[in-house]
Amino acid sequence: MSATATALTKLTIDAYADLEFRTPAGISWTALLNPTELAFSRKNRYEATQSAGTSAPQQSFSGGEPDQVSIDLLLDGTGVVGNPGSIGPTLDKLVGLTTFQGDTHQPYYVHAHWGRFSFRGILTQVDVTYTLFDRAGEPLRATVKLALKEALSPQEVQAQDRPESPDLFQTWLVRDGERLDAIAHRVYGDARYWRPLAAANHLTNPRFLRPGTVLVLPPVATRTGGRR
Repeated sequence: MSATATALTKLTIDAYADLEFRTPAGISWTALLNPTELAFSRKNRYEATQSAGTSAPQQSFSGGEPDQVSIDLLLDGTGVVGNPGSIGPTLDKLVGLTTFQGDTHQPYYVHAHWGRFSFRGILTQVDVTYTLFDRAGEPLRATVKLALKEALSPQEVQAQDRPESPDLFQTWLVRDGERLDAIAHRVYGDARYWRPLAAANHLTNPRFLRPGTVLVLPPVATRTGGRR
């Protein structure tokens, strides 16, 4: 078996100057030891909307929050792994990734990768706990917790959101004088979709809309009976 096949892959964090991750900042940090724990978090927001004629509110997707990752690391300079010596310079380089760039006044954008793990964002927090020092007071061992938050370019956000997509639930606040067929035309491009719109909101009298009512606008895939 070749040396390449048996080589240990280590967590690496590469810094970039731009949000599109096209311009390397010339800084790359590699962990002394691979993470002891890696946690990923994704969170969506939902809003409860009460439709006319319903007994319980419906949960409508209102947006997503940036993905987050936390990484626990152990840094050891006792010589058990690698050459012995202070871990101070290694820590300084890692913490430096949280500083602003002098020319852009923006944080470094980082790409953390290790095996199948790949995450692009900003390093929002570094927590260091020193657990061992040499006789001169230099740190020899420390535990480190990194917090990273996803960073996407405007182009990536637009591509993911697809705001024009017809498969998303939306809501509509009824204004004075608005009619259901006019709302259907505005939303779906066809006034005849007032029937499934009325059915989705359980409207007993679709000709009368009370101002201030919040209508649930079903996605295209669930509109039925619209073309009659």
